[in-house]
Amino acid sequence: MKLRGKVAIVTGAGQTAGEGTGNGRAAAITFAREGATLVLANRSLASLEETKALIEQEGYSAHC
Repeated sequence: MKLRGKVAIVTGAGQTAGEGTGNGRAAAITFAREGATLVLANRSLASLEETKALIEQEGYSAHC
């Protein structure tokens, strides 16, 4: 919980088509696991909501 009490603003938090996990999504998930309060941004709302759902499935929260 190295980031507890911190706010992380992650731009590009969505995911482009293809296999694997992009840098923005990976950063958002990692920051959530470390206790940060997340504010997420991305050009594609659908992709952004997908990232938010992944984070919430692990029991963390994020704001879009």
